Amino acid sequence: MFKKLLTALLVLVMATGAATAQQNSYGPNIIRIMPLTAFNGGVGLGASYERILDKDGKIGLNIPFSLGFNNNGDYNNDMNTTFMFNPGIKFYPGGQRKVTYALGASVFTSFGTNNGYRYDINQSYQYVNANTLQAGIMVNNYLQFNLSPKVNIGLELGVGPAYIDQEKDVTNNVMYNHGLNVMGQFSFHIGFRF
Repeated sequence: MFKKLLTALLVLVMATGAATAQQNSYGPNIIRIMPLTAFNGGVGLGASYERILDKDGKIGLNIPFSLGFNNNGDYNNDMNTTFMFNPGIKFYPGGQRKVTYALGASVFTSFGTNNGYRYDINQSYQYVNANTLQAGIMVNNYLQFNLSPKVNIGLELGVGPAYIDQEKDVTNNVMYNHGLNVMGQFSFHIGFRF
């Protein structure tokens, strides 16, 4: 009887240990490649690094970079580029699982070019070389599918106010402040954990 009880207890301890090992088998570091990202600066690609900060897998520090391309549609076909950096904190209510949802907040800065033909301050149609700057905060929603302990795919959607929205017309040496604006961002990622 004692031998059966000891064997059952040993099996129970091993099963509990295996379940705990399975839950903690996701590495704390995640490198993501974003083959598709879209934000105010255009459509492009990006990459990010995330570090899970706690042992329960509920808090992460996310550091993403995106590069967007935008053709303004005039007959010169100017290709404008914008770089966005938006580090933030993520909260995973259910921890790290096969399917995880996270909610987070980030601060963003984007800067780039906005060259092309347009009406200037004097209401004349002319070619303008312009540099842009936007900065603010975003609320981000994340949905991630852990295909294995090492590989995941997922989606991100963020929106928030751009408190700074400036455009400097380099051609005419004029600065435009557009006031409060909105920044939106969407991306699809492929991630690798270690």
